[in-house]
Amino acid sequence: MFKKSPKNNEIALLNDSLSKYEELGIKEKSIQIWEDGIRTHGKSGTYEWWYTDMELNDGITIVVVFYTKDHFDLKGPARPTAELTLTYPDGTKITQTVSEPKGTVINSSKEKADVKVGDCYLKYVEGNYELYFNDGTIEFSAFMESALPMWRPDTGHWYFGDKQEDFFAWIVAQPSSNITATLTRDGVAKDLKGTGYHDHNWGNIPMNKVINHWYWGRAKVGEYNIIASDIITEKKTGYTRLPVIMIAKNGVILEDNQKLTTVIRKDTIQHPVTGKFYDNSITWIQKSNDGTVYKVEMIRDRDIVSASLLEIISPFKRTIAKIIGMNPTYTRTLGEVILTIEKDGETQQFKQEGLWEQMFFGKNKDAYIYN
Repeated sequence: MFKKSPKNNEIALLNDSLSKYEELGIKEKSIQIWEDGIRTHGKSGTYEWWYTDMELNDGITIVVVFYTKDHFDLKGPARPTAELTLTYPDGTKITQTVSEPKGTVINSSKEKADVKVGDCYLKYVEGNYELYFNDGTIEFSAFMESALPMWRPDTGHWYFGDKQEDFFAWIVAQPSSNITATLTRDGVAKDLKGTGYHDHNWGNIPMNKVINHWYWGRAKVGEYNIIASDIITEKKTGYTRLPVIMIAKNGVILEDNQKLTTVIRKDTIQHPVTGKFYDNSITWIQKSNDGTVYKVEMIRDRDIVSASLLEIISPFKRTIAKIIGMNPTYTRTLGEVILTIEKDGETQQFKQEGLWEQMFFGKNKDAYIYN
């Protein structure tokens, strides 16, 4: 189900030039606290969100996202939204949303992550994060203690088109955290512990215009923390592959040079829910300058979410989207992550459960990729 596409002329790249660092006011390998503050004006023509996810004891997973807009709505007015998705081990999923009136600009700081929607908030406090969500039916509070420093791949800005005016940006403000939380539902409070993650995205062009699909995942394997993605752009920029990987050990980032990253996909199926292709095995190969070779393989076990993103918009917009052929889908997977490290003829291997996703904006069912 893999088809190779000829390279088009328009540009798609993760910009790492010195001039771009200077233009953005940021530094290489040095992430500042203000970078997790609000980066757009939060109104029409932009999108922005702060994402958190947590794997907690008893098999519970929780995702909380703060949006400046109505999810991914680029053209629409400001509408601060906080959304919590609670998934139980048996697959039961509950999603609750808190939104403020359309036209309201989100309450957020430029100096640090300090974003508020209704009574819900996410805020940076002395190197860690505090999270709170309450929609009247579910109350969730979490203290997220940072286990790794803030990180971004190069400038964290992917640019599209010859003029490089259109962009998608990403920083990982908390690559790994230790979670202490309390979940209250139906009047019953439950104390939880686990591990978590927080990143931050923003941009000025609809993602479906520039990105065909991506895989993104993270895992704690042995003493190693891994974040990996495989972004494939849209047809206009030749279905260009833009892979990223970060490998850290004991709080120190060891590898994040995407120019040395290779991705291999295997055991491709047609997903029974989305109808799109899905790769049951994805391997990132990272060759270090010191001769070390890291192989990170993610092997699918089960999906905890798989759905059309058209479900989150109004029936009218859903009908229009279907008429013009849009079919964005999302699948979130749990499975085994295998880290193999080869150096000087010796091999080490570590295995652990991990979490990854496929976000698919394109309507194609097969994979078109230009390496």
